[in-house]
Amino acid sequence: MTAKWIYLSPHLDDAVLSCGGLIYEQAQAGFKPEIWTLTAGSPDLNALPQIAKQLHQEWGTAADAPKVRRAEDMCACQRLGAVARHFTWNDCIYRYKSDGEALIQLNNDIFLAEPEDELISEIAETLHQSVPENSRLVVPMSIGKHVDHRLTNLAAKASGLASLYYADYPYVTFNHEQINALENGSWTRQPAVISEQGLLAWQEAILAYTSQLSTFWQNEQEVRLAITNYWAGGGGRLWHQRT
Repeated sequence: MTAKWIYLSPHLDDAVLSCGGLIYEQAQAGFKPEIWTLTAGSPDLNALPQIAKQLHQEWGTAADAPKVRRAEDMCACQRLGAVARHFTWNDCIYRYKSDGEALIQLNNDIFLAEPEDELISEIAETLHQSVPENSRLVVPMSIGKHVDHRLTNLAAKASGLASLYYADYPYVTFNHEQINALENGSWTRQPAVISEQGLLAWQEAILAYTSQLSTFWQNEQEVRLAITNYWAGGGGRLWHQRT
């Protein structure tokens, strides 16, 4: 029986950004890879934190930005030949702490906030119930320490199902301390061929995330150049963590 490949994505773009070329190659080989996005739920539109309102304005979306982003993700997955699955947990910018304060109040809080223990447990249990046997669960390393990437990583590990890992792009390109840790012997990169056609599909899939492009790039040319350079340097492959 052929193993099912499932990529866990914290948000509606992370798995495609990080390893879209490889996902395309797996689809071409007949593996029917799936991308499971955890924080794809729509928030309470009457209780949006200020940071969410600010980001929605920057993205050029309506109040229900996740609805727009889910449509973008469906388009991106179609371009790669992947199956999209959207879960309904909220992105960190929509979540509140137990004391009623917004989890994220300033932009930098995204990298300083701690993943909620109860949410880690809830996601881990859902994964345990949902991931079929004989699956390869591919998980973000959480390079960059984004709270939702850490949430995804910790939940997958707690489920006992994490199999392989991907380096979080674009955070992997500028978090040098964590990048150096990849080369200290505890991680092994899995060899894989991503063709020029795979590179093109990867770029086209990323360009489907119209609302998110301005977060990292100025225009389409910058997107294509950045992904070409990452691909040429061996990026977009998977990693195995030695025990």
